[in-house]
Amino acid sequence: MKARKAIGILGGMGPEASEYLYKTLIALSINYFGAKNNDDFPEIVLQSVPVPDFISDEKSKEKALTMLLERTKALNNLDLSCLSIACNTAHLLLPELQKVSRIPFISMIDEVVHQVKKDGIQTIGIVGSPTTLTSKLYQSKLEQQNITCVLPTKTQLMSLEKIIRNVIAGEVKSADKKKLVTIAKSLQKKGAQGVILGCTELPLVAPKVIDGLSIYNSVEILAKALLQKYYK
Repeated sequence: MKARKAIGILGGMGPEASEYLYKTLIALSINYFGAKNNDDFPEIVLQSVPVPDFISDEKSKEKALTMLLERTKALNNLDLSCLSIACNTAHLLLPELQKVSRIPFISMIDEVVHQVKKDGIQTIGIVGSPTTLTSKLYQSKLEQQNITCVLPTKTQLMSLEKIIRNVIAGEVKSADKKKLVTIAKSLQKKGAQGVILGCTELPLVAPKVIDGLSIYNSVEILAKALLQKYYK
């Protein structure tokens, strides 16, 4: 059997989303890559780093960066095929992390944008943390591909933040699922052909299907990209 290098993940932002990424990697290994025995599955190094969040306020961003830089440097000592971040918002720090890493990062943002472009979507809605949306992490790259972005209102952003914080706290509520669907439907009315779940907590509360909309689960898209790298 071909020796393969492990997948590296910087997680803990939040822990529930990191667990979901891990479970998704295992499920996709079975469903897409035919894993059956223990040694068929990928080796995964998950660093769950309890950084202060900056999903709505960037005051803690520098402290989070310092902590993640330390972990990234430590991961240089391992034989990894690639690194990833199990958090959309933390991709704000990716340029700085890549500078200290000898291991290439696979960007969740880039992979989602690539999939949207591949599907021929011309207008896309985005739901995510206030910081992810105000920093234009997705919008800047989507617009480079001539894809129009439709965004939540300020009030809807506040609702999204509450949903995200509930998931981080381990509280997945049916009411939050309904709110998320309502927001997605409002973006559809503004012309969105699909919606990007641009926060790793949102797939944990979002339905698998919303009528008339293509759903882009950022966690699943990243997981597929990591496994393609691993199994190639």
